[in-house]
Amino acid sequence: MLATASQVHGWVLVEVRGAWGEDAIHRSALGEHVPADWKDQLKRRHVRAVCIRSHLRAQAQNVRLYACGVRRPGRGAAPLWTRDVPSLADVVTAMDDLRLHRDEATGWRRVDHKIILVCTNSRHDQCCANRGRPLIRALRDTRWADQVWECSHIGGDRFAANVVVLPDSIYFGRVEPDSVLPLLEMLDDGRIDLDRFRGRTSLSLSEQAVEHFVRHELGVDGLDAVAIEGRGGDGAFDVRVGERSARVRIERRMVSVTEPLTCHGRPGQLVPSFTLVSIE
Repeated sequence: MLATASQVHGWVLVEVRGAWGEDAIHRSALGEHVPADWKDQLKRRHVRAVCIRSHLRAQAQNVRLYACGVRRPGRGAAPLWTRDVPSLADVVTAMDDLRLHRDEATGWRRVDHKIILVCTNSRHDQCCANRGRPLIRALRDTRWADQVWECSHIGGDRFAANVVVLPDSIYFGRVEPDSVLPLLEMLDDGRIDLDRFRGRTSLSLSEQAVEHFVRHELGVDGLDAVAIEGRGGDGAFDVRVGERSARVRIERRMVSVTEPLTCHGRPGQLVPSFTLVSIE
């Protein structure tokens, strides 16, 4: 699963109760209230729009929004913002007033806890629902219950159940009901479950691979303990590991994978693969 996190620089979460289609933004109750190219406009800015829902708000009369930018490790967590609007018709206007990477946002309030997203978008890929919903049920009576949201497609269907944690913007895959509690306990302690860590969206795929190899080779699980600081002319990555520094070389190539990328996909698709060359 290494280096498989989507490259996202910002998140927009819209509470949409009821059914979601394969394209949850436009094939749900939200669709009639947003321009046809709204999601694509956000995507061009590397901002991912996601539908969310929670059984705790099944009877709510308003719409909950969350939004955050993404920062690289070592630069502090990005602000995570929320606000409630009267209806889905107010979503676009509310988002137009927000600048994700600023430290102030008129009409929005800052959230001081994490948001935990679990993909359950069955119309996009049945595997996400089959494996994501048991996680939602496992978390309903825990201390994280009010931080957990079902979400629409976030990428990496073959790694279901997929979990994204904001504002750190980190991906975990193949999370099971018996592993999700230890994973979240580690995060609360400022540590990453390396066995299920897919990567963080603020890094390129090559940088995600570098972080993976450094963490596994050196046994580093601190949330922000590894920071990619640049790449030299010789192709080596300069990395800060706590108080130490390292130079890391990797190789990238495209390989054919036998498992389908989605539940109903075809095998034999090409994906990038990374190999560690050296850590100095």
